[in-house]
Amino acid sequence: MFLRVAVTVLCIVAAVVTPVRVNGYRATDRSWNAPVYGSGTLLSDNEWYLYRLLMDYRYKNGLPSIPISPKLSYVAKLHARDLEAYPPSAPCTLHSWSRHGPWSSCCYTEYSSSEGMWIKPAELTTYRGKGFEIVAWTGDLMKPDVAFSLWLDSSEHRSVIINTENWEGYRWRAIGIAISNNYAVVWFGEEPDFTRRYR
Repeated sequence: MFLRVAVTVLCIVAAVVTPVRVNGYRATDRSWNAPVYGSGTLLSDNEWYLYRLLMDYRYKNGLPSIPISPKLSYVAKLHARDLEAYPPSAPCTLHSWSRHGPWSSCCYTEYSSSEGMWIKPAELTTYRGKGFEIVAWTGDLMKPDVAFSLWLDSSEHRSVIINTENWEGYRWRAIGIAISNNYAVVWFGEEPDFTRRYR
Protein backbone atom coordinates (compact mmCIF):
# COMPACT_ATOMS: atom_id res chain seq x y z
CA MET A 1 0.00 0.00 0.00
CA PHE A 2 1.33 3.41 -0.93
CA LEU A 3 1.41 6.36 1.39
CA ARG A 4 -0.35 9.54 0.40
CA VAL A 5 0.08 12.92 1.97
CA ALA A 6 -1.55 16.29 1.57
CA VAL A 7 -0.02 19.44 3.00
CA THR A 8 -1.38 22.98 3.32
CA VAL A 9 0.59 26.14 3.70
CA LEU A 10 -0.25 29.63 4.63
CA CYS A 11 2.43 30.61 2.17
CA ILE A 12 2.13 34.30 1.64
CA VAL A 13 3.97 34.95 -1.55
CA ALA A 14 5.40 38.10 -2.95
CA ALA A 15 6.63 37.35 -6.43
CA VAL A 16 8.92 38.54 -9.34
CA VAL A 17 10.65 37.31 -13.02
CA THR A 18 9.82 37.70 -16.59
CA PRO A 19 10.61 34.37 -18.12
CA VAL A 20 9.46 33.94 -21.71
CA ARG A 21 8.00 30.85 -23.34
CA VAL A 22 8.48 30.50 -27.07
CA ASN A 23 6.85 27.52 -28.79
CA GLY A 24 6.62 25.51 -25.60
CA TYR A 25 9.39 24.87 -23.13
CA ARG A 26 12.60 26.78 -22.68
CA ALA A 27 15.17 26.25 -19.95
CA THR A 28 15.75 28.85 -17.28
CA ASP A 29 18.80 27.01 -16.13
CA ARG A 30 20.55 24.11 -17.83
CA SER A 31 20.51 21.90 -14.77
CA TRP A 32 16.73 22.27 -14.38
CA ASN A 33 15.49 22.50 -17.96
CA ALA A 34 12.27 23.87 -16.51
CA PRO A 35 9.48 25.37 -18.60
CA VAL A 36 9.45 29.14 -18.58
CA TYR A 37 6.23 31.09 -18.66
CA GLY A 38 5.90 34.67 -19.79
CA SER A 39 3.90 34.98 -22.99
CA GLY A 40 1.73 31.96 -22.26
CA THR A 41 1.32 28.79 -20.29
CA LEU A 42 1.32 25.16 -21.18
CA LEU A 43 -0.27 22.69 -18.80
CA SER A 44 -0.27 18.95 -19.32
CA ASP A 45 -3.56 17.13 -19.82
CA ASN A 46 -3.39 15.91 -16.21
CA GLU A 47 -2.81 19.45 -14.96
CA TRP A 48 -5.78 20.75 -16.97
CA TYR A 49 -7.90 17.92 -15.57
CA LEU A 50 -6.90 18.82 -12.01
CA TYR A 51 -7.74 22.45 -12.76
CA ARG A 52 -11.21 21.40 -13.97
CA LEU A 53 -11.77 19.26 -10.86
CA LEU A 54 -10.89 22.21 -8.63
CA MET A 55 -13.04 24.67 -10.61
CA ASP A 56 -16.03 22.28 -10.70
CA TYR A 57 -15.79 21.92 -6.94
CA ARG A 58 -15.73 25.70 -6.53
CA TYR A 59 -18.71 26.02 -8.89
CA LYS A 60 -20.69 23.51 -6.80
CA ASN A 61 -19.94 25.72 -3.79
CA GLY A 62 -21.17 28.86 -5.53
CA LEU A 63 -17.72 30.28 -6.30
CA PRO A 64 -16.29 31.59 -9.57
CA SER A 65 -13.51 29.85 -11.46
CA ILE A 66 -9.94 31.11 -11.05
CA PRO A 67 -7.88 32.08 -14.11
CA ILE A 68 -4.71 30.08 -14.74
CA SER A 69 -1.57 32.04 -13.85
CA PRO A 70 1.49 31.27 -16.00
CA LYS A 71 3.71 32.74 -13.29
CA LEU A 72 2.25 30.74 -10.41
CA SER A 73 2.26 27.62 -12.63
CA TYR A 74 5.94 28.22 -13.24
CA VAL A 75 6.62 28.34 -9.50
CA ALA A 76 4.47 25.22 -8.97
CA LYS A 77 6.39 23.30 -11.65
CA LEU A 78 9.76 24.27 -10.25
CA HIS A 79 8.69 23.23 -6.77
CA ALA A 80 7.29 19.90 -7.99
CA ARG A 81 10.58 19.17 -9.76
CA ASP A 82 12.57 20.12 -6.68
CA LEU A 83 10.43 17.87 -4.48
CA GLU A 84 10.92 14.96 -6.89
CA ALA A 85 14.68 15.39 -7.05
CA TYR A 86 15.27 16.29 -3.39
CA PRO A 87 12.34 15.24 -1.19
CA PRO A 88 12.51 16.92 2.22
CA SER A 89 12.98 14.88 5.37
CA ALA A 90 11.63 15.58 8.85
CA PRO A 91 11.26 18.08 10.31
CA CYS A 92 11.07 19.84 6.91
CA THR A 93 7.62 19.67 5.27
CA LEU A 94 6.66 19.48 1.61
CA HIS A 95 6.75 23.27 1.49
CA SER A 96 10.54 23.21 1.84
CA TRP A 97 12.92 23.97 -1.03
CA SER A 98 16.32 22.31 -1.53
CA ARG A 99 19.66 24.05 -2.06
CA HIS A 100 19.87 22.60 -5.59
CA GLY A 101 18.15 25.24 -7.69
CA PRO A 102 18.00 28.92 -8.68
CA TRP A 103 16.43 29.93 -5.35
CA SER A 104 17.40 30.19 -1.70
CA SER A 105 16.85 26.97 0.22
CA CYS A 106 14.45 26.75 3.14
CA CYS A 107 13.31 24.10 5.58
CA TYR A 108 9.67 24.86 6.24
CA THR A 109 8.31 23.40 9.48
CA GLU A 110 5.10 23.99 11.37
CA TYR A 111 7.12 26.08 13.82
CA SER A 112 9.36 28.01 11.42
CA SER A 113 8.89 31.46 9.96
CA SER A 114 7.02 31.59 6.66
CA GLU A 115 9.50 34.08 5.25
CA GLY A 116 11.43 31.38 3.39
CA MET A 117 8.22 30.55 1.55
CA TRP A 118 7.11 34.14 1.05
CA ILE A 119 10.15 35.00 -1.03
CA LYS A 120 10.06 32.02 -3.43
CA PRO A 121 7.85 33.53 -6.16
CA ALA A 122 9.71 36.83 -5.71
CA GLU A 123 12.88 34.94 -6.55
CA LEU A 124 11.34 33.22 -9.56
CA THR A 125 8.61 35.39 -11.15
CA THR A 126 7.22 38.88 -11.49
CA TYR A 127 3.95 38.00 -9.78
CA ARG A 128 3.54 40.77 -7.20
CA GLY A 129 0.65 39.51 -5.10
CA LYS A 130 0.48 37.16 -2.13
CA GLY A 131 0.26 33.43 -2.79
CA PHE A 132 -0.69 30.25 -0.96
CA GLU A 133 0.37 26.68 -1.69
CA ILE A 134 -1.17 23.26 -1.23
CA VAL A 135 0.82 20.08 -1.97
CA ALA A 136 -0.13 16.41 -2.27
CA TRP A 137 2.21 13.41 -2.42
CA THR A 138 1.66 9.76 -3.25
CA GLY A 139 4.05 6.81 -3.38
CA ASP A 140 2.32 5.77 -6.60
CA LEU A 141 2.12 7.78 -9.82
CA MET A 142 0.29 11.03 -9.05
CA LYS A 143 -3.05 11.42 -10.81
CA PRO A 144 -5.37 14.44 -10.72
CA ASP A 145 -8.19 12.59 -8.95
CA VAL A 146 -5.77 11.29 -6.29
CA ALA A 147 -4.54 14.80 -5.44
CA PHE A 148 -8.09 16.15 -5.50
CA SER A 149 -9.33 13.38 -3.16
CA LEU A 150 -6.45 13.93 -0.73
CA TRP A 151 -7.26 17.63 -0.55
CA LEU A 152 -11.01 17.08 -0.15
CA ASP A 153 -10.33 14.67 2.71
CA SER A 154 -8.53 17.50 4.55
CA SER A 155 -10.63 20.32 6.01
CA GLU A 156 -7.59 22.64 5.82
CA HIS A 157 -7.18 22.03 2.10
CA ARG A 158 -10.91 22.27 1.36
CA SER A 159 -11.02 25.63 3.11
CA VAL A 160 -8.19 26.97 0.95
CA ILE A 161 -9.84 25.74 -2.25
CA ILE A 162 -13.30 27.14 -1.48
CA ASN A 163 -12.38 30.10 0.74
CA THR A 164 -13.97 29.01 4.00
CA GLU A 165 -12.86 29.23 7.64
CA ASN A 166 -9.51 31.09 7.82
CA TRP A 167 -9.67 31.71 4.05
CA GLU A 168 -13.13 33.26 3.94
CA GLY A 169 -11.83 36.79 3.45
CA TYR A 170 -9.66 35.86 0.47
CA ARG A 171 -10.65 36.05 -3.19
CA TRP A 172 -8.51 33.96 -5.53
CA ARG A 173 -7.80 35.65 -8.86
CA ALA A 174 -4.89 33.48 -10.03
CA ILE A 175 -3.97 29.81 -9.77
CA GLY A 176 -0.88 27.83 -10.73
CA ILE A 177 -0.84 24.05 -11.13
CA ALA A 178 1.83 21.37 -11.52
CA ILE A 179 1.76 17.57 -11.43
CA SER A 180 4.95 15.52 -11.42
CA ASN A 181 5.50 11.80 -10.88
CA ASN A 182 4.60 11.79 -7.18
CA TYR A 183 3.49 15.34 -6.39
CA ALA A 184 0.71 17.78 -7.15
CA VAL A 185 1.37 21.44 -6.35
CA VAL A 186 -1.17 24.27 -6.54
CA TRP A 187 -0.61 27.96 -5.84
CA PHE A 188 -3.44 30.43 -5.20
CA GLY A 189 -3.12 34.20 -5.42
CA GLU A 190 -5.37 37.21 -4.89
CA GLU A 191 -3.72 39.38 -7.53
CA PRO A 192 -4.56 38.62 -11.18
CA ASP A 193 -1.84 37.52 -13.57
CA PHE A 194 -2.29 39.46 -16.80
CA THR A 195 0.25 37.36 -18.68
CA ARG A 196 -1.29 36.12 -21.92
CA ARG A 197 -2.37 32.48 -21.67
CA TYR A 198 -2.57 29.74 -24.24
CA ARG A 199 -3.94 26.20 -23.99
